Amino acid sequence: MSSTVTASFKIESWDEEEWQESPEGMKFSKAQVTKTFTGELSGTSRAQFLFAYGQGGNGYVGHERLDVSIGGSKGSFVLQHQAVGLVSDEGGAEWHIVPGTGTGDLAGIQGTASMRRLPDGSHTFTLTYDILDELV
Repeated sequence: MSSTVTASFKIESWDEEEWQESPEGMKFSKAQVTKTFTGELSGTSRAQFLFAYGQGGNGYVGHERLDVSIGGSKGSFVLQHQAVGLVSDEGGAEWHIVPGTGTGDLAGIQGTASMRRLPDGSHTFTLTYDILDELV
């Protein structure tokens, strides 16, 4: 049976730079991002993302390693990101835990995560997961 936890996160750093010359109205960039999570899941993360910005929309891909505590269980795992959206969207995304990346008490973790950007600029994070004795 899956468990679900929620948290808030704060972006601590966002270092973004253009990585490819872009046609007018577009931008390609890469970013290194760090976050701090508080709530039922607490800890920190580091991420690497690639972005494509167009006129009125954007998309990105990347990986984020979380070093966290969930209900007293400590460890790390990697989320794989992929999202597209319109600039006018409030914003949100769904991600997957990369199989085999769990460490410590979180070894064998699998599942999904979602993020919602709220109108006030804050973020909510929801993780739905199982911890398996063996990866299938």
